[in-house]
Amino acid sequence: MTLFLPRLTDLSDERQLEAMNNMLRGLGTMSFQLSFLDSDGGTANGRKPYNFDAIWVAYTSNGSADTEDTVAHSLGRVPAGMLVGLGDKTGTVYDSGTAWTVDNIFLKADVASLTVNLLVF
Repeated sequence: MTLFLPRLTDLSDERQLEAMNNMLRGLGTMSFQLSFLDSDGGTANGRKPYNFDAIWVAYTSNGSADTEDTVAHSLGRVPAGMLVGLGDKTGTVYDSGTAWTVDNIFLKADVASLTVNLLVF
């Protein structure tokens, strides 16, 4: 499905309102095609590449805040990004600036010993 995203400036214009409604319907339709559950092939406890080519990775930052950690993954390609789950304490996980590889991603956390699950995709 190709989704055209027009520039909408005046929603009192019936044509622009209809374009917005069509865009939202299209986004809704596409969102129902994604899944994160094992039962239909999505990603839950491991790697299920049916809808979302991703893998869960457990990450615990080292004992010093803001220092680089090497985190292994088995995605089989250089990841495009990651989603960070809830940690065991308040903190932020971020890209260290080192280029990611087929085998590893390089992260930092702003607190020491933060444990969190990452969805690497």
